[in-house]
Formats: sequence, C-alpha cells, structure tokens
Amino acid sequence: MAKTAYNVTVKEITSTLLTRSTADFPAVLNPLLADAKLRHYPKGQIILYEGENPTDAFIIKHGAVKIYDIDEDGNEKILHVLKAPAVFPGLFMFGLSGTPGSGQTSTFYTTVAESELYVISRAAFESRLSTDVALMHYCMRWFASEVQEILRRMSSLEKTSTRSKLLATLVYLSRQHADEPRLGWQKVQFPVSHQLLADMIGVTRESTTMVMKDLQKEQIVRTPKLGTLEINHLLITNL
Repeated sequence: MAKTAYNVTVKEITSTLLTRSTADFPAVLNPLLADAKLRHYPKGQIILYEGENPTDAFIIKHGAVKIYDIDEDGNEKILHVLKAPAVFPGLFMFGLSGTPGSGQTSTFYTTVAESELYVISRAAFESRLSTDVALMHYCMRWFASEVQEILRRMSSLEKTSTRSKLLATLVYLSRQHADEPRLGWQKVQFPVSHQLLADMIGVTRESTTMVMKDLQKEQIVRTPKLGTLEINHLLITNL
C-alpha cells in the first residue's frame, strides 16, 4: 500500500487555524503545532513501516493509529492503539532517530479510522524538544503512561482462553477509546471488526466471532450497526 495522504489535504497551519483546531490540546504542544502541517489520512493508511528511519514526527489531532508487527505467517499483532494527542514515533524523544540502526521503527503505524495528523520534521521536533523543558517533561510523562498501557495489554495476552483475552481487550477499549457512557453503554470511537479484535488478542477471527456472540447474549457488548461496537460500561468495569 502506498504511504501517501489524501491529495490536496495537506494544509499549512495559519495562526487562525491553529487557535481554532488545538483548543482541546495541551497548551504545551502549541510550539510543536506552530511548526507543523496538517494531513488527512484515510482508514487503513500506513504512516510508518517497520524498519523505516522516519524523517517526520506525528501528532494525532483526530482519529486513531494502531501499532503492530507482522508474524512469520503474515498475521498482524496489534500492540497498542494511539489516540489524540499522541506523539509518535517515541524514539524521537530519546535522540535515536539520527543513529544508524537504532533510529529505525520496530513496528508499523497504520490508521484504524479516518484521521488527521499534524506532521513536523524530525529536525524541528528535536530542536523544540531540546530547548523546551516543559515540552520535554510532557512528552516523557506521556510516553511513560503509554508504555504502562502497553505492558498492561501484553500482560492480558498471557491469559489462556479466548474469552479472557477478549474481555481484557474490551476493558482496554472501554478505558482508552470509548465515549462517556450513555444509558450505560460506551461507543468505541473507531470502527471495530472481529478481525481487528482477533489481531488485538492473537487468535483467529472465527474464534473471536464465537466468543463475541456469547458476549452479545450476555449484554456485555452490542453492535447496533456494522463496524460499531458498544460496551456495557457497568458490566465490563465489574469484571
């Protein structure tokens, strides 16, 4: 798949657009956004390839990006899903991007929904990070929290049954990627298929589908339309 954004969607960020579009962003990121361009990516667009030495850093304005690798059988193994205002790749925060070999990404980054990303050059990102202490502290705290979330995900994958793995992943989606409960239900903010869930827990789509049917009968999840996943907040938090 070609790694290009929609044509005619790259925009220079003017001061007016910056003020309007970053209202919900931490103010500490404003210096980075001032140097950035905004790009619009469709669902399923590869942003970074495994083994790539990136020339740009990215900040999610809207949408979601999955981090994953591919095993020897060609199956995706999703490690984590990033949301706004995630900054990636994290290796830029440790000065690894300019070092041959060590500056390469170890995973793929691909959108799981239509997304808008701020794009900033590596040089500009590293320059801002080296001179702005508040920005550096923010990025390090954010990175640490994401690592903790990934470790929780990895721990959940050690569970033995498909049901246990799937329930742990639903807890993760409820905590990280769902709207506030409405009448007891939370809607996941990006399209969720059984294949995506299977890739998140490392089992077949068929096994995932069987367990999801049981969870629907138990009113733990529901799918009001294709690609839409809603989670019963009360039941999932009491598991």
